Amino acid sequence: MTVREYDIQNLGCAGCASKIEAQIKALPEVHDVNLDFVNRKLIVQYHSTVDSPLQKLNSIADAIEPGVSITAGGESQSHDKNTELWLTLGLAAAFTVATFFLPEILVPWFGVAAWLLAGYRVLIKAGKSLFSRQMFSEHLLMAIATIGAVVLGEYAEAAAVMILYELGQWLEHRAVEHSRNLIRGMLSLKPDKAHLLTDSGIEDVALDSVPIGSIIQIRPGERVPLDGEVVKGESSVDSSTLTGEAEPLFVGPGAKIFAGFLNHSGLLEMKVGSTEAESTVNRILDLIDNAGSRKSQQEKFITRFARVYTPAVVAVAFLVFLIPTLLGHSAANWFHRSLVFLIVSCPCALVISIPLSYYIGIGVGAKKGIIFKGSEYLDVLRQVKTVVFDKTGTLTTGELKVEKVLVEDDAEPVELLHTIWLCEHNSSHPFARAIQNAYEGDYDPQKVNAYSEYPGKGVLLQYGTDRLIAGSADFLSEHGFVGLIDSGVHSTVHAAKNDLYLGCLTFSDAIKPGIQEALAQLRKQGVRQMVMLSGDRSAKAQQVGLETGMDEVQAELLPSQKLDSLEQIMAKHPGKTAFVGDGMNDAPALARADAGIAMGGIGNQSSVETAGIVLLNDKPEQLAAAFQLSRKTGILVLQNISFALGVKALVMVLGVSGISGLWEAVIADVGVTLLVIFNALRMLRSERRT
Repeated sequence: MTVREYDIQNLGCAGCASKIEAQIKALPEVHDVNLDFVNRKLIVQYHSTVDSPLQKLNSIADAIEPGVSITAGGESQSHDKNTELWLTLGLAAAFTVATFFLPEILVPWFGVAAWLLAGYRVLIKAGKSLFSRQMFSEHLLMAIATIGAVVLGEYAEAAAVMILYELGQWLEHRAVEHSRNLIRGMLSLKPDKAHLLTDSGIEDVALDSVPIGSIIQIRPGERVPLDGEVVKGESSVDSSTLTGEAEPLFVGPGAKIFAGFLNHSGLLEMKVGSTEAESTVNRILDLIDNAGSRKSQQEKFITRFARVYTPAVVAVAFLVFLIPTLLGHSAANWFHRSLVFLIVSCPCALVISIPLSYYIGIGVGAKKGIIFKGSEYLDVLRQVKTVVFDKTGTLTTGELKVEKVLVEDDAEPVELLHTIWLCEHNSSHPFARAIQNAYEGDYDPQKVNAYSEYPGKGVLLQYGTDRLIAGSADFLSEHGFVGLIDSGVHSTVHAAKNDLYLGCLTFSDAIKPGIQEALAQLRKQGVRQMVMLSGDRSAKAQQVGLETGMDEVQAELLPSQKLDSLEQIMAKHPGKTAFVGDGMNDAPALARADAGIAMGGIGNQSSVETAGIVLLNDKPEQLAAAFQLSRKTGILVLQNISFALGVKALVMVLGVSGISGLWEAVIADVGVTLLVIFNALRMLRSERRT
């Protein structure tokens, strides 16, 4: 499978975009295709390597919308044609006004001239569409409608329709570009250069030339240009542009900071940990740019609907003319009314408003530190009725601390600590991190003769001449140890050395602040069932479940068993199911759920890459905000669909009844498109004010 990405220029018709996508997908060498109209990007999956595909792609695109140019990613160029557009539209408008004051003999000449000036671009594209057998292109339909008006002697009306159509196309293009620029502006998070410390002093260099491991300086009031670790200085930083977290974060030597953070007060020196391309902010921007490749069900439905809707309206327009004429009514009168149908048939308002609404929703989420990797995830989340939670790191802080050291009568606490520390030395499990933070001993890799880790159970280690074991009570029981210390509801790691049971460590893990409030918000937003899956002891898991208001708790699960439990829950409960985990050891469940949500924090690269939805500040309120944003976007999409279809249906009825004419039809068509775009932009503006 070969995947290639292209840029698209001069694509102004959302309906044409869906036709281009469909025709490219029909090519035998193409496996799948996605055309992102908002971002002007085309992604094609080929079955195998294809030589020089651009010529074929451009041929398809130009036949559907003449003038469209497809280029290899990053090679696109924009051309400013505004001067020509405004000059011809201005002359056309002057000629149109003149028809109301000139002698009747000159009216046809000035009227036709005005129509040609305003519509020659549309007429040329209509001719190309006709020759390429694109019978339902908006250019051809607009040409037929205005030619009909000219034949009927309504020259000013024909010219005005073309002027309004071209003006609407320009406004539509500007509105879409405006939305893209607003979102890009919200996420313009890093400077262009870095202050690199060299042997000869400080040099300002481009970010792509800063090597990993070098030291850069970040001055007060500047944004962090790359990911890295503070090596000198102290300051408070603002991470809100990435995480949505308003509270300043204090950093000093050893603290990790990320591209896009704003340095408030102190002078910092940072050791660079990533290239510009691999920085956190670049990964986030790439996710947003590529979000259009994962389309929601509404987008896919509207694309299919538009292919049926336009031919159906054209057929009705023909019948509106034919049937009354055959019944003896005025052919000119009903021909005029049928032209209204042709103009209203353009589906652009529908086709453009839905992806734009989702794109804005994704951009607003990114500003809040919530990353949706595609509109399909934004759409699915609003349909979720069951939410399944991992416990450690999701409902609880995940920052385990050694609480008690419980030893057998013949054992020493230091010996117990050292044994567990040796076993957990190379592990990244939360228990391992807790013991590593609580105890520091001597470790010689040369003494490790054998090492076996059993996920969710424990570790066997042959260290020098000593046989060490550490893990759960069941794990030690499997290896012949009996009479283990009962620690009650606490999370526990037991240990033995040379077949002598030493005792156990208990660990405490607090409930995340604000989790109860966030879960209450989920209930208000329609979540009916909440389930917690945990590998912890049943008593401890039940206690956490009670404190957080879970409907069901399943405990003492191995990582592989969590996936089985999730599938059983999905089969048992109706509606969509979301899984919320920490993004590190929950990858199978995150991938299997209808909506996988990772609460991994901005520095956790695995969380950014694993789930469909990522909460970058790892706080419960972001979970509630993600659900709220998905429902808000869903309402916006429904509003735009209802409004666009409703207005078009109204104009069709008024056109048939003779109340509305071509002026009203084109104003309604252009107006509806602009209004649904501005309605989508309204959400972006309201979020910027909050």
